[in-house]
Amino acid sequence: MNNWRLAALLILSLSPLVSGCAQNSSPPRPDKEARIKASLDELDPDDHKLAEEQKYCAVETEKRLGTMGKPIKVEIKDQPVFLCCEGCVKRAQKNPDKTLATVKELKDHHE
Repeated sequence: MNNWRLAALLILSLSPLVSGCAQNSSPPRPDKEARIKASLDELDPDDHKLAEEQKYCAVETEKRLGTMGKPIKVEIKDQPVFLCCEGCVKRAQKNPDKTLATVKELKDHHE
């Protein structure tokens, strides 16, 4: 088999896996929802409620809180903000006004 045919076959066989990652239109899988719930359940009850109200990371706004494990809680100008991972902490703190505006938008959008 020619190298280009092998490469084309490999790309075609992987494309359903890759394309599935970028699609947000399909309903969440039950196992994904169970993992999110389990991650949110690691928070204390008050934080759990706040994280559910925010629903998405304040920096990576396409990432649901809980998809990457227990959400990270930081205080920005004395307000609780939830992030998907430690990697978002510096970015959230770098522009506090933008971060807080994003949290407000996320909460308003998901009411």
